[in-house]
Amino acid sequence: MCCKYSLLRGKKSVFIDTEGGFSPTRMSLMGVKNLENIIVFQPRDFKSQEETLLKLEKIMSSRIGFVCVDSLVSLYRLEGHDRKKRTELSRQLGNDLLVLSRIARDFNIPLLITNQVYDDVTGGKEKIPVGGDVLKYWSKLIVKLEKDEENKRKATLVRHPYKKEGEAVFYDIGDPGIIDASF
Repeated sequence: MCCKYSLLRGKKSVFIDTEGGFSPTRMSLMGVKNLENIIVFQPRDFKSQEETLLKLEKIMSSRIGFVCVDSLVSLYRLEGHDRKKRTELSRQLGNDLLVLSRIARDFNIPLLITNQVYDDVTGGKEKIPVGGDVLKYWSKLIVKLEKDEENKRKATLVRHPYKKEGEAVFYDIGDPGIIDASF
């Protein structure tokens, strides 16, 4: 896990927790010993998410080795649904992704962004990412996490710059973290 790797290298990890799901207990179960090296931001609305990302960009240094945003779009969903508002929100979401991209590139660190999906209401079986194509355009690597027909957790490579897309592995979540369940 990138966070644990970052912490093992003596660097701090940053979590931007928009859903209130960050768990210090879970981090301890995964083997993270020094929770003081984890910086947690908890923006409460889409505007404060933007402010958090700009603040993060200002405080970034070589002492930070990993950034996670969980979830980039949860606050976006709460803002409104009329066409004009969606266009404005999509533009802001793009700006947020630009800031995160600069951070990852300028400091050469891994950046993990989680996203939510919804069912295709037109009758298709595909899940559609919240935020639409904005996230797809900015993402270099996309992994789809789902449960298969047998209720097994599955991770499928959707986009990668040089690996074969469509490859999948099965996994489980336990102690001390993610467990290979491919066998």
